[in-house]
Amino acid sequence: MFELYLVLITCFLLPTCYLITNSLRYIYDQIKTINKIQKINNKTQLNNKKILSLIKIYINRKKWLDCITMLEASINQIPINKISAEYYNYIGLCYESANMYKIAQRYYLKAYNISPLEKNILKNLANIYKISGDIKNAKKINQRLILLNKNEYTSNY
Repeated sequence: MFELYLVLITCFLLPTCYLITNSLRYIYDQIKTINKIQKINNKTQLNNKKILSLIKIYINRKKWLDCITMLEASINQIPINKISAEYYNYIGLCYESANMYKIAQRYYLKAYNISPLEKNILKNLANIYKISGDIKNAKKINQRLILLNKNEYTSNY
């Protein structure tokens, strides 16, 4: 009977320990990334990869204002349109998560104007139109997304 008890407890504790270990490792990786970025002397020279990793940390921690501030400060320093469209998309995502849909829509439109063929931007823009109740524009964007997927599918074969 005692052995059965030990087996049951072990079966319960092993997955729990695994989940806790993965969570701790994820937090450790976040802290390590933040510490690497803090050691950089000239913060204006952060590359896109480090900025995006920091942004993803802020989003996972639901630090919307920190994320928006970081992106707004970085967006004018990036000369590449595709990267600035990605930044605008992340800003829109932060505002959408903070339930500020009109502002999110404005940033998604800025991202869309820079990069109209980016699927993530189209999905987010269609979603924000749907949330705002603008079904007509949501359908337009969804049709454009379907057409883009169809063209991509036919070009692969």
